[in-house]
Amino acid sequence: MIKTIIAALILFSSAVLPQQKYFYDGKSYGSEAIFNPLTLIINGGFDIFQLYETSNKLNDHDYYTLYRVVMRSLGHPARSMKAFGFNHILRTELLPISFTRNKMQWIPNYQNHLIGGGMDYAKMKEWYESYGTPVPWLFSSVTVMLQHLLNEMMESGPDELYSMDEIVDIYVFDLGGIILFSFDNIQRFFSGTLNLNDWSLQPAYLFPEGRLHAGQYFVMKWKFPFEQKWGLFFRYGLGGVFGLTESMNNEDNLSFGIGFRTKHLVDLSTVRRERTIETGWQAGLFWDKNNSLMASLVMSGIREAFIMADIYPGIIHLGDFSPGLWTQIGRDGHASIGVATKWAIGLGYGKY
Repeated sequence: MIKTIIAALILFSSAVLPQQKYFYDGKSYGSEAIFNPLTLIINGGFDIFQLYETSNKLNDHDYYTLYRVVMRSLGHPARSMKAFGFNHILRTELLPISFTRNKMQWIPNYQNHLIGGGMDYAKMKEWYESYGTPVPWLFSSVTVMLQHLLNEMMESGPDELYSMDEIVDIYVFDLGGIILFSFDNIQRFFSGTLNLNDWSLQPAYLFPEGRLHAGQYFVMKWKFPFEQKWGLFFRYGLGGVFGLTESMNNEDNLSFGIGFRTKHLVDLSTVRRERTIETGWQAGLFWDKNNSLMASLVMSGIREAFIMADIYPGIIHLGDFSPGLWTQIGRDGHASIGVATKWAIGLGYGKY
């Protein structure tokens, strides 16, 4: 029954596909240059590796157990709903009506899964279209749902307590995002009015310890109607940066802001899997060209990520090759550095 519902929802989305490109047009520079199915799956699937109490060593995780835990919840949603209660699920996961820290899971549900995930579906579909892939909406749906499944696996952990997180994320907000961003007017609003886009990190495999550098981030920029040179800026993912954007010319924009960043997850119950977050500060400076992130500098109160600097492809040129570079420096002096390319996962070096 569940598989039938999912198939019907995806088929429905294919019936209302828009023709215009809104989020991907093949830019050879910036964050768009490294956007492809592999980087989307890695950045989104392993996004939680940024938390300092979560190991980013690939060999430290039992992937089969993580898969089994998530599929157990997805296969028996009624059991988890009974453990939590419908009113609790409604107030903390589904509707934006609770505003205490322990009851605001609806925020990442709407931001990251519905809006961010829906936009990535639309952008990924346009990516497949640009390479002549048949049935691009289907390939995009499979790609983003694989990313969402991996994300839920890494967030769930091996604990087999009942959970509503993956059920609400997958069945409501992730599938809902695919349907929502299948409509032309929705894509036009988020692309044209809010300048929504994917500004994720440059993923890399780190030697010699087999660690993974990855992270998924989204951006919105809304220009003031009375002053086209300036606008509001919001970058979000594991935390949020709020500030202003200045249009330097018809292509280049400089954004800056301050906000919070997630440090780690905090368990709220010993009988069911329910969590909140502990946060620290962060501030950032971002340069984009036509809404494709070119370079960024982010400082935070996170021990391992005190300074993060990214230079995306399109700035440094070695003949016809234009790599991306990044570095992450901790307060304890530990540092990692990496090189990104447009197609393969990047490589880097770093010890913690």
